[in-house]
Amino acid sequence: MEISHFNIGILHSLIGKNDGVSIVIDQTVRSMVDDMNMELGNIFFLAAHSSPRFNAETDEVFWHKNEAHKAVIRFFSQQAPDWLDSIIHENALRVKNIITDFVRRHSIDLLIAHNISHPYNFITAVGLGYYFEEIRKEGLVWPKILVWWHDSYFEREQFSNPNQVIRKYLKYLPGTYVDGIVFINKAQVELGRRLFKKYNDHVEDTFFNDRAVLIPNTCSINWDWRHHDWNSKKIISPPIDNYNESFLKDAGITEIINSSGFSLDDTVFLLQHTRIVPRKKIEIAIDFAFELEKRFLKDQREKCIILLVSGHSGDEQFKYKEFLTDYFLIKKEAYPRSNVFLVFGENRILSHRDIIVDKKYYNFYEIPSVMASYSSVGTYFSEVEGFGNNLLEMISAGMPVFINRYDVYKSDIEPYGFDLPCIDDAMLNTGLIEKAYAIINDPVLRNRMVKHNLEILDSKLGHRIIAEKLEPLIKNMFTKSLR
Repeated sequence: MEISHFNIGILHSLIGKNDGVSIVIDQTVRSMVDDMNMELGNIFFLAAHSSPRFNAETDEVFWHKNEAHKAVIRFFSQQAPDWLDSIIHENALRVKNIITDFVRRHSIDLLIAHNISHPYNFITAVGLGYYFEEIRKEGLVWPKILVWWHDSYFEREQFSNPNQVIRKYLKYLPGTYVDGIVFINKAQVELGRRLFKKYNDHVEDTFFNDRAVLIPNTCSINWDWRHHDWNSKKIISPPIDNYNESFLKDAGITEIINSSGFSLDDTVFLLQHTRIVPRKKIEIAIDFAFELEKRFLKDQREKCIILLVSGHSGDEQFKYKEFLTDYFLIKKEAYPRSNVFLVFGENRILSHRDIIVDKKYYNFYEIPSVMASYSSVGTYFSEVEGFGNNLLEMISAGMPVFINRYDVYKSDIEPYGFDLPCIDDAMLNTGLIEKAYAIINDPVLRNRMVKHNLEILDSKLGHRIIAEKLEPLIKNMFTKSLR
């Protein structure tokens, strides 16, 4: 079946931003165009917010932080107020009408809905379910609907006890009506099977044989890493350019280093390349920075330690950035002579480069490459991840990364054989600190580790995997019956 001429609709809260789902959306679009011969002009986007791009439409009803969605999260596991049911239903009807118009105007053949199994996109999921029920009642079998399952209420303890109103709508997160599902880790496949057994068991086996596929997060390596002497005593990293060479200055890091009496050579950089949300366990990265400073002082070496957090704050309705600031200040009070510094880069980092009123902004995706050029190492002590997009980004930029072995890492990533010094249960130990100390001080050791990880990333988790798995799935959705 020829699918290259299809019109594709892509639905999510955010498009072209620096969250993990936006990253996957852009990777998927690139793969559809480069590897599946689809026309970029035939791909249409529907979201709450989008970076500037062709064929993008926005409406606030899809925003995961609007009042309706915030109400869902606030009362998900609490006693539902009288008005909760009506606010969900009314906003879902609005979603349904917008999707109906979007599909009609663009003659959409395949609608790909991202992350609608997650409560943060609850109303979008319900509205999509309403849309499907309406078109099928009219006897329409087009467009097909594909769900990209990044996360779900099944996978978060805080959503384990939904109230009666929420339970009424859970059949839409995602509905078993969908024509196909892409999972991003192995555990989700079993969760999906459980969902189908609950609502639609008569098609479960056929669906999961022909209409479901596991596509892990992928990452390309966008620099010439092969043609280097990896036994060199010089640290090998992506080149920086005329634009991003000023990042340290603009982010205020140069001033911190100079005012503290240090030079770049006396500075150790740690990069926390994630959003600022509680499950990232950034407080462990703060602890790591202080422990690393102590290890240098043990050898009478005074260092400036910069922990840069590159992602944005404000998601998931927690005041986590405030907590981290307070946590860091408590650590500084305990070690008043410490030269550890915590830097939040979000005021200078966007999803794209820009200059606004003479103020320079940097692309979130380029930060690992920029920091790798300054011998930075990565911290990734997450407690829970759907897969590990930002982890792969740091690896692709030639950066050693120190991690906590979260569940999906153990089941889906660790078997590939990456060399990532690690801890369990978010408990720092002397062994990890010693390993970090050795890597930071030995460029040859660092380079060999980086080369090993780049080789695995390139061979096992390159973007070509998307097309290899996605194209057969789409063809099955349009040609294979579930009966």
